[in-house]
This record gives sequence, C-alpha cells and structure tokens, in this order.
Amino acid sequence: MILLTPIDIHNKEFKRSFRGYNEDEIDEFLDQVVNDYEKLFRENDKLKEEVARLQKESDSYQEREKSINDTLMLAQKTAQEVTEHARKSAADMKENAAKECENMRHEAEMEAQKKLDEASNKVRAIVAEYDRLVRDKNQFLRKVKLTMESELAVLNQTINELPNPEAEEKAHAEQLSVEVTPQERESLGQAAAQEEAAAEQEQPQEA
Repeated sequence: MILLTPIDIHNKEFKRSFRGYNEDEIDEFLDQVVNDYEKLFRENDKLKEEVARLQKESDSYQEREKSINDTLMLAQKTAQEVTEHARKSAADMKENAAKECENMRHEAEMEAQKKLDEASNKVRAIVAEYDRLVRDKNQFLRKVKLTMESELAVLNQTINELPNPEAEEKAHAEQLSVEVTPQERESLGQAAAQEEAAAEQEQPQEA
C-alpha cells in the first residue's frame, strides 16, 4: 500500500455539493493534517537513520566477534603445538639422557609446564574476553529492541491521534438527523424545491 505524502493531502480537491461544508474550514483542517503528517514523515526518516546506525554497530560487533573466534582458534592451536612440542622434548630428553641428565630432564619438564600454563592462561583470557563481548552484544541488542519498540509505540499513538475528517463528518450528519424533526425535514424539503423552481424560472429570463 502506497502511503499518502503531505503534498498529496495538500493538493487533494473535494467535489462541491449543495449545502456542502465551509471550504475555508476544510482548507484549514487539511493544513493541520499536512503539518502533522509531515512531522510523522520526518520522525520516520529519523527512525530509519537510527536503525541504519544501529545495524552498522551490530555489524561491527559481529566483525569483532569473528576476530575473537579466529584469535581463540589460533591460540588453541598454538597451545596444542606448544604442549605437543614440550611433551616430545621431555620424552626425547628422558630417552637420551635418563641416567646422565636427570636435572636437565626436570628443567625441561618445568619449562614445558610453564609454557603450557602460559598458553592455558592466554586461552582463558581470550575466552573471558569473548564471553564479555557476547554479553555486551546481547545487552546492546536488547536495548536496541526496547528503544525501537518504544519509538514504534509512540509513532502508532501519534497516528491514532490524528483527526479523522470522515468520522467527524459522519458524526455531524448523524447529529443533524437526530436533531431535525420530521416536520422540519418536510419544511426544508419544500423550501429547497421552491428554490429550485425559482432558479428554473430565472434561467430563461437571463438567456
């Protein structure tokens, strides 16, 4: 469905009928509708810009999340390689110098454990940072959702509060039909018929 623009409302023309509404009042009412509708258009544009900005920030969070995942995988691979290398070195040293290099074997095992601990600490730090980023992202998305729901609620309320010319015209017509008695309605019909007859008699004279 194509929405009306403020220009469409401003340029709308109504057919004239006998005993119609006051044109100045209609024009004044339409000007008010145009102003309110134009305000809604501007607010809608602002909401679209806000959504685009938030989408851009969300994309940035996703890129950072991917970078953290890549770093985590690299750290895990490095830890595995360091652990494997340390264990292999320790095994080789045990095999080649079990009797003569007991102290060296002990130092190698200590060094391997140190590297393993460092790698494990790095992995834990990266996992903790990843968890923090995920929590921040979820909190941010919840905030965005609440903000957008609030803005949409305000927008819907504003639209519902806009004046409805058709409803007012219908209510006015119903009020008139209730207030006028059958005798008054008959008198009005007779007066209208007399006015039409007089107008028909004047037309040949003017010609």
